[in-house]
Amino acid sequence: MHFSSIQLYNYGIYKGLHDIVLQDQDGQKNITLVGGMNGRGKTTLLDAVFLCLYGRKAIEFITGKREAYSKVLRDRINKSSEDQRTYIKLTMAMDDEEGTTICVTRSWEQTSKKISTALVVVKDGIEDSYLSENWEYYVEELIPFGIARFFFFDNEKISQIADDDAFDKIKNSIKSVMGVTTIEALAGHIEKIRRDKSSNIKKSESSALSKEVEEVDSSIDANDTKIRNLYAQRAALVPELEKINALIEQTEQEFWKKGGNLGFNRDEIIRDQHALKEQVAALKDDALALSSNPAAPLCLCHSLVISAYERIRNDEESRANRYAIPIITKMYNALLSEFKSIYPDTSDSYKQLSELVHLQLRGLADNSDGSDSSSVTPLAQSLIERFLSDGVREILEKARYIVSEDKRAKEALAQLEVHLSTNAEKNDTVKLLNTIKALQTKKTQLESDINKCDEQIRSANYELEQLKRQKNKLMLRLAADADSSDDSVRIIEYSTMTLEVMHEFEKRLQAQKVNQLEKNISSCFEFLAQKQGIITSISIDPESLDITLRDYKGGVLLKDQLSAGEKQMFAISILWGLALSSGYKLPVIIDTPMARLDSAHRTNFINKYLPNASSQVIVLSTDEEIHGQYLDDIREYVNAAYTLVYDEEEKCSSINPGYFGGELV
Repeated sequence: MHFSSIQLYNYGIYKGLHDIVLQDQDGQKNITLVGGMNGRGKTTLLDAVFLCLYGRKAIEFITGKREAYSKVLRDRINKSSEDQRTYIKLTMAMDDEEGTTICVTRSWEQTSKKISTALVVVKDGIEDSYLSENWEYYVEELIPFGIARFFFFDNEKISQIADDDAFDKIKNSIKSVMGVTTIEALAGHIEKIRRDKSSNIKKSESSALSKEVEEVDSSIDANDTKIRNLYAQRAALVPELEKINALIEQTEQEFWKKGGNLGFNRDEIIRDQHALKEQVAALKDDALALSSNPAAPLCLCHSLVISAYERIRNDEESRANRYAIPIITKMYNALLSEFKSIYPDTSDSYKQLSELVHLQLRGLADNSDGSDSSSVTPLAQSLIERFLSDGVREILEKARYIVSEDKRAKEALAQLEVHLSTNAEKNDTVKLLNTIKALQTKKTQLESDINKCDEQIRSANYELEQLKRQKNKLMLRLAADADSSDDSVRIIEYSTMTLEVMHEFEKRLQAQKVNQLEKNISSCFEFLAQKQGIITSISIDPESLDITLRDYKGGVLLKDQLSAGEKQMFAISILWGLALSSGYKLPVIIDTPMARLDSAHRTNFINKYLPNASSQVIVLSTDEEIHGQYLDDIREYVNAAYTLVYDEEEKCSSINPGYFGGELV
């Protein structure tokens, strides 16, 4: 499936009607590039896709918090529009044999007191009332909400996935990719049916077995409450830990400013100081060597060299004309003499030819100024040409590099000398050091409390599983003791056996799918990361879905040990691996593509991920992200380009063809 178009009417910053025409992969062209400065509506496009597809369900993804659906819709009506009607229309082309197209239009309007909404689904040009009424269920078959974030995402935010706590938040999405959530939902429905039927038996059977079932039910409910409380307790500890980490970082920076850290790495600073002095000396030698280049002085009068070269070329042309005039004159006279033997000199033909010949000869004479300019040798002329084509560029580039590196080295040297000359304020630094130690102790305690919560959650989940097994056995005994002709008894018996089978199937399915997911994420990371990456292997626990990274020594690698760029590439690898594991062929929409990536990772992202992420990749970028060499690298993959242009007077954006004023396709 791929998107054919996205149409917005009075949505957000877009006043009036705006349309982006999209296409699937054409040869190797799979990228649609949408450029826009910050605040011009790039994220609005991404939000519009989510809102059109999922409606109320998309609120938390769009806003990052729970808000009233009517408020979200009201806030997204363009404030400058003449009417208060808004709609988003998304057209999709299916990959079936019939070439089905589905157009979803979600519209809303501000009336006097409330927001009125409507959803219309058109299939192959004909409105489908059944799909319109049941779109919420159909879209889950088409693009399940649980996996949509793997295909449509803000690259600036996804690095959080690499954090342990954030990774816990997408475990439900991972289960959705595996199909486990479907099994869990089905099991929940069967459990509800079994509970309803068991209540009928309990009314007619007042045996001790019924009381035992009730006690187990009570224990299950208590265990569920305990697990929810533990998750809430853990969720409260995580922000505290983040706050402590921020305070530690802030205090350590203050500790450095006070000079208290000099005692720990003074020797290292001195070594860096010597190294920088050696670098400055080496750069000075390079500058002297460059200035001794015979061509270097000519760079100071570059324009004069160009002027002199042009003069030499003109003199050469003039000299060539002077040498050629006698020869050409002789040839023209011979031509006239031959022509005169055929036509009389009084004829019109002869007169016209004679005038033409004399005109050409005068032109040659005019182009030759007759001055006797000083000439240069061919070797000298060749050296001047070489200097102008390559020499001046090489010299200027080396000079700029030397000046830049010299400035950087001297600034760094000055900073080190300031550090070395600073007298540490002992009283303040001692206090700061004690504060850091106290914060570290609190951090350790919080980490211990979080780990304790994790252990208790695992223990409670195991206990819950045992209680459910115990209940299944009791329900089978209860059914066996009851009247076998009762339909409720048979339903309880078969539902219990079904739940046992589904529980085992869920475990085996998750283990199998985790193995494939682990391979996909690992292969994606190996493809995207640099050869000397710190991560050498990735594994996922088949039960808890916890992810473990290992370094080149085989040791466990904490995710906070990764650089910002490595975290970003790791997060992209998770999303890409999940997308591959889902089995869905869907478009990929990426907002803020280059967020937090350094130059090396940006190159890999541009050259490896974007051309291979999907057959349709829609990139929402600023002019500071995909530009220059990065733009040249993906130019051959771009099938269309648009720019979001903001009108200061209208206070709204429009969607124009081209990429920041240039044509790419």
